[in-house]
Amino acid sequence: MEVVKEDYFEPCCRWKKGKDSDSIDIDLDGFEIKDVKVRLTAAKKHRYEISITAECPKLLRKKIEIPDDYYNLEQIRAFFLNGNLNLQLPKKDAKLEISMPRLEIKETLQEFTQDLENKIDSAVEYLASKGKIAAVGVMLMATGLLAYKYYTECYGF
Repeated sequence: MEVVKEDYFEPCCRWKKGKDSDSIDIDLDGFEIKDVKVRLTAAKKHRYEISITAECPKLLRKKIEIPDDYYNLEQIRAFFLNGNLNLQLPKKDAKLEISMPRLEIKETLQEFTQDLENKIDSAVEYLASKGKIAAVGVMLMATGLLAYKYYTECYGF
């Protein structure tokens, strides 16, 4: 297959510096997770290279060099969500932060939501029996906002 120069895709990349880690956000609209490959390889002395490749619907070849003395190479992570690839680059002198895997967060959120739903049902029944309809409406709105807050915190939206 002959590759034409117009078939190559140069994604928009945003490098965000942080105290304990840096991150790189790469827009890959039109690509799916199965199309994208990310590799970390030795490039030069004391330098490593993050290679990002994809071949559907366009061709993508992106290389980012990083120093091995600045980042903790064993803890570099890549996340792909909604056409956005996020690379987390923890710094060597940063403190290790232990986080709960997303699956456990989802289960905990579901348990919390179920518990909250049961409490809300009983509170709504009580308020409705006392004729406090306005209080029921305010409580339902507050519950929706609380659920939205926890959802966005857990999933990073």
